[in-house]
Amino acid sequence: MTSNNRYSTSPSAADQLSSRDSTARIARLLVLAGVLILLVWLGLKAWRVYQSAQSLLAIEPEARALVAGGVKQIDPDAAEALVLRARTDIAVLHDELAIIRPITPYLGWVPRLGPTLVAAPHLLEMADAGSEAGALAVTSLKPALAIFQREDFGMTSLGELLPVVSDAAPELEDAAAAVARYAAARDALSAAVPVDTLPWRVRQLLEVSDEWLPIGEDGLRLLPQLSLLMGQGGPQRYLILAQNEDEMRATGGFITGAGVVTVQEGRITDLDFRDANNVDNWRDKPYAFPPQPFYDFMRLELFGFRDANFWPEFPVSAEKAMQLYEYGLDALPFDGVIAIDQEFLRILVDATGPVPIPGTDQRISADNVLQTLRQARDIQEGQEIQEWVRDRKAFLGGFAAAIQAKIEMDFGSIDPLKLATNLVGAAEDRHLSIYMRDPQLGAVLAANGWDGSLPQAPPGDFLMAVDTNMGYNKANIFIERALDYTVTLTPQSQAHLTVTYRHTGQTTGEPCYQGVDQEFEEAAEYLAIADQCYWNYLRVYTPAGSTLLDSSRHTVPGETLYSETTWDSAGQTIEDIPWLTTFANFLLVPQGEEVITTFTYQLPTGVIVPLASGESLYQLDIRKQPGMKDEIARITVNLPNGATIIETSPAPIAVDGLRISFELNLNRNELVAIRYR
Repeated sequence: MTSNNRYSTSPSAADQLSSRDSTARIARLLVLAGVLILLVWLGLKAWRVYQSAQSLLAIEPEARALVAGGVKQIDPDAAEALVLRARTDIAVLHDELAIIRPITPYLGWVPRLGPTLVAAPHLLEMADAGSEAGALAVTSLKPALAIFQREDFGMTSLGELLPVVSDAAPELEDAAAAVARYAAARDALSAAVPVDTLPWRVRQLLEVSDEWLPIGEDGLRLLPQLSLLMGQGGPQRYLILAQNEDEMRATGGFITGAGVVTVQEGRITDLDFRDANNVDNWRDKPYAFPPQPFYDFMRLELFGFRDANFWPEFPVSAEKAMQLYEYGLDALPFDGVIAIDQEFLRILVDATGPVPIPGTDQRISADNVLQTLRQARDIQEGQEIQEWVRDRKAFLGGFAAAIQAKIEMDFGSIDPLKLATNLVGAAEDRHLSIYMRDPQLGAVLAANGWDGSLPQAPPGDFLMAVDTNMGYNKANIFIERALDYTVTLTPQSQAHLTVTYRHTGQTTGEPCYQGVDQEFEEAAEYLAIADQCYWNYLRVYTPAGSTLLDSSRHTVPGETLYSETTWDSAGQTIEDIPWLTTFANFLLVPQGEEVITTFTYQLPTGVIVPLASGESLYQLDIRKQPGMKDEIARITVNLPNGATIIETSPAPIAVDGLRISFELNLNRNELVAIRYR
């Protein structure tokens, strides 16, 4: 009997399929609804974050208006209120981002707001750290600002100001720590998202912060030490080395003048300036033999004060300068050394404003200071040669006295922010070096990079090319130098350095002769001392353990030298700075000509740093020689076969497979970094 399934309660295959489809549709709808809800929630959250961020950004124009009139016009209470308001907005942002913060790195896909969401935690950390630093600085320095803003404030008021700044030291140190946290967040932001994808207001603020960050870092480190530096606890004696970069030496130029300044309770109590040639007591005291190159190439037999800055490691040269000054003049011990060059004077006058020179109708400005310095060294109309030799550097003393008078009599007219900015810039650009014997103060200067010391443990590769003009002339006015550095990364990495010199002076057809013209009268014109051939002792500083493989050979005819001994040699490895390997050579660059010298060497294995992630890091710390101007450094790095580039800093000018090229205007020390797998 055939059964009838028409009324059977068992589901058919079609019914089962239909049921599964319905369940799937419901599930998909639920998932879609969940996604939509999530998107709406994220959108609302993003919008609230955006609105809060905009509120925070709105504070920026108020801050600009607050400082527009300079430090003298800042309302301390308004500044404090503004900082506290910013911290309130930041607290709101913290709350809004707390739930989604762990997933913000994955929200780059959100339309329009994706990059901002990815950047938000880093921006928030920057805002938090920056506002904390601002709050600490504003609160702790309010009493100091009140003193500074008094109508009668002048140099004499510094004695009253210094103890107030000293009392604020703990808060300023906390502010410095907050700025360091800000800097770390800024680096993390650059690694997380391209800055050019962020809103223009954010980009604008980042540009401003990038400009001011070094000043904030340096200033907050130094302010707590200001009292010691300015002689609050007792007089401080500093030796000033006035260097002339027209005659290049290791730390910034030939030592043309020496100043002694004593400060106590914030005031300059004594200032003396003299020609560097009048420091040594050759007649009554014995002097040591100089570094060998001075004898080999200049026939100097005694180590005098003017040649003290032979080593690019500034603390070494500074100690030697203090030793020779104290020895030659039976002077009291110094507390530190300040080395400056001619460009520093221009930077200083740019901050102070024009400076009148007492007893003359001259006013020195940032526009004419370099020209005035050179003209002052020329023989003057009606002046005897002997008188010129005696007085040709007297201008430096008058200039120093004029600066002192400007500070003491018109200190209130100087914008302290511009002064601080210019001084920091001068130190960063290697026109100012400061060495202090006090260990605490010395450590702060070293942390800021102001003491001119070279790293004892470079982070990978290291390069510094150092010229020493041994021609008894000012030829560096006409010398252009460029560096081309190529490194090939392998288990036995090799480097090749090319240094190109171009003499822009006019070819005279006359043979080169070391020093100035035989007729002394002709040498009295400054440019006559400059328009000469260039005798240069070149040293190249590399990581410890580097091995010289090959180099250019240079011949300097004996008839061009005082020694009358021909130099004919390739580069040599020399003993110089113990923690670095140094190569050296001697070369001659005639007027109107170009001379190229090269060094090929094997680098130590430590230049490639393995990372915990399995990646590798190559870093090149390339240093500017103080006083050097307009130098281009072209860097080429060849990565190992099979490598994959992860990140570079700075941005390269070209990437050709595994070949990465950089071009740097070497106005300051630079760090090139490549991370690869």
